[in-house]
Amino acid sequence: MLCATYHPPQHQPKCYDRTANNHCASNYDRDEGSTLAFSKTQARKVLDAPAEDTVVGLRDRAVLSVGLQVGLRRAEIATLKIGDLHQNRGYDSLRVSRKGGRRDALAINPQTGARIRAYLELAGHGADIDGPLFRPLKHNGKRQEERRQMDPDAIDRVVRKYAGELGLERGYSAHSMRATFITTALENGAQLEDVQKAAGHRDPSTTKLYDRRGYNPEKAASLFATY
Repeated sequence: MLCATYHPPQHQPKCYDRTANNHCASNYDRDEGSTLAFSKTQARKVLDAPAEDTVVGLRDRAVLSVGLQVGLRRAEIATLKIGDLHQNRGYDSLRVSRKGGRRDALAINPQTGARIRAYLELAGHGADIDGPLFRPLKHNGKRQEERRQMDPDAIDRVVRKYAGELGLERGYSAHSMRATFITTALENGAQLEDVQKAAGHRDPSTTKLYDRRGYNPEKAASLFATY
């Protein structure tokens, strides 16, 4: 028989981060801990995989950089507007729409800003300040909507496409970019509270779920069992 622990209403665990279905992410959705992350070498290869001389290639290079070097959720990437890219105190920054309608402003990696500008220059819609930043290049029967944003599922497909080109064919998604970003930022010396803010988590324990620094496959005991 399974036994559940009862929490009286006044002792219910506090929830800092709820999902779209009103589940508590910090208490309920623990699958973040099983999200596959890229190694640093793999991440660099994924970032540089798209072509630099086509609109779709430059768009994908910018999308991957926002995921791997800024750490946004796929829905946050999809809803970015062109006007969200701005400068603040000399740093390229992005305004981000978070879960629950919260708005954040984050300084971003210089490479990310450069990639976004390169994409906008070739795509030709950089002056459409209120329009979607990342746009689909196939109309899919919706030609009347010239300012459509990319679907979050399309961002997953971008990640899987270039991961597949590296031979990483299963299990990787846009969520893998967040796990990679959080792990790499912490590993390179960023403070947990700063990574938590970048990830948009209310509770630092949620950020820690993405941290893969404790997983060191090169030290696995099995590798030493050589006969």
